[in-house]
Amino acid sequence: MQKKYESMIVFSPSLTDEALKEENEKILSFIKENSGEILKTDEWGKKTLAYEIKKFNEGFYFVNYFNLEPAKTHDLERTYRLNENIIRYNLLANE
Repeated sequence: MQKKYESMIVFSPSLTDEALKEENEKILSFIKENSGEILKTDEWGKKTLAYEIKKFNEGFYFVNYFNLEPAKTHDLERTYRLNENIIRYNLLANE
């Protein structure tokens, strides 16, 4: 049974607008390919970080809302960790 999730992703500020959309689309495609359902995506834009992360003071924020099998979340997090353009992420289950 699928659960609802919310995932905030902070991308490197050095990416272009086109590259940012491409990177987020890769994540959305991964979710769809794993029988997930995209509910909504919020693009927050470039924000100043509270503290430096990987030598960056700013980042581009995206928040994705989706349904996914809980067993697939490990693969999704692995995808996040392997993507060098992602400087921070979180993945929360929404009840």
